[in-house]
Amino acid sequence: MGGSSSGPTSIYGASQSHEPGRKRKLPMTRRIFIYEETCGGGCKDPLPLQLRSEGMAMLRALCEDFTELEDVELITTLDKRIDPGELPLQPVPISSPGELAESFDDLAVQCDLSLILAPELGGRLAELSRRVTSLGGRLHGGDIKLIETASDKLRLYRHLETAGIPALPCRELEPGRSSRGTVVLKPRFGAGSLEISTLAPGRPEQTGREELVATPLLEGMAASVLCIAGGGAIIPLQPCRQRLSDDGRFGYLGGSVPLPGPGLAERAIELSVDAVASFPNARGFIGVDLVLGEKAGDDRVIEINPRPTTSYCALRRRSSVNLARLSLDLLDHREPELPEWPPEPELFDSEGNAGEWPGGRVSTAADMERVS
Repeated sequence: MGGSSSGPTSIYGASQSHEPGRKRKLPMTRRIFIYEETCGGGCKDPLPLQLRSEGMAMLRALCEDFTELEDVELITTLDKRIDPGELPLQPVPISSPGELAESFDDLAVQCDLSLILAPELGGRLAELSRRVTSLGGRLHGGDIKLIETASDKLRLYRHLETAGIPALPCRELEPGRSSRGTVVLKPRFGAGSLEISTLAPGRPEQTGREELVATPLLEGMAASVLCIAGGGAIIPLQPCRQRLSDDGRFGYLGGSVPLPGPGLAERAIELSVDAVASFPNARGFIGVDLVLGEKAGDDRVIEINPRPTTSYCALRRRSSVNLARLSLDLLDHREPELPEWPPEPELFDSEGNAGEWPGGRVSTAADMERVS
C-alpha cells in the first residue's frame, strides 16, 4: 500500500463510542467468510465475462487485505471452473448449486462475519444477505434496508428524494410515451451496464425482458466515492473519476484519481456522505456513483452500491492503511487510523489495475459529458 503526502480524510458523524487516543487492542481471532457471487460458485451460465473478471479482482484484493490481519481467519468459495490464480488462500471449491447452498449456509453460521459481494441483479444481493441473517449469522456490512432499497433503482430515487438528497430522476417505464429529450432505459433491479439502452428524442418507450425504469441524461462528470461505515461513522475514501463507454450503455471502463478541478473532491465527498447517512444503520463498504455538474447545485447521486466496488482494487493500492482493518475497527466501535492518499494521479482499468494515460499525458481537465 502506498505512502502519502496529503492529510487524512475526515470522519463524518463519528460516534461517541469511539475512544480517541486509545491504543487498539486486537480482539480474539475471528473467522470471516467472503462470498463473491460471480466467481464463488453461484453464477449461472453463461458467466458474464466482465462482471466475473471484476468480481475476481475484488475477491483477490479483499482476500489479500484480510489475510494480512493477524486476528482474522479468512474463508472463501470459488467456482471449480475458475483458476484461483494469486488468491492468498485455498478456497473451498464449488462444483454445483447444491454444493454452494450447503457450503454457504455452513460458512455463514460458522463464521463471525460474512462479507457478501453480488450484483444487484434480481435482488440477489438482498437475498443472500437475508439468508445470512436468517441463519443467525452476522453481516460484515450492509443494513438489510439499505441493501433492499439500493438494489431497486426506483425505490432508491424515492428514498433519496424524501431525504432531500439530490438524485438522478427515475420513473416507471410508460410504453408508447415519447419524450423530447434522450431517455435511458435501465433494468429496475439491474447492475453494471447490463440491458441498458438509450432512446433518441421522439422514440416511444417499449417494455423489455425485465422491468425497466426511465432516466434522463445529465451533463456532468461521472464520479464515485467508496465509503466505509460503522459505529456511527462514515469514512469516504478518495473520490474517483469514472470512465464510461460512449455507446449509450455507460459500461464501466475504469477510472482515475484524483478528481480534476478545484472543489470537485469536496463536493463528491459531501454528497456521498449525505446519501449514505440517509440510512441510519449503514455499515461496511458502500459505493456511491455520482454526476458532478457545472456547479454544486447540479450534482446528483446516480446509484448506491451497498458492497465493495471495483474502485477498491485501486484505492487499496494507494491507501496508507489497510482498508480491511479500517472496516473492522469501525464495526468494533474503535477509532481507526485514517487513510492518506498520494498526490500523484493514476489511471486504472475496470479491474483496478494501474494503466497508462493516453499519449503518456496526464489529463487534468474537468470535461463534462452526458451521464445517466
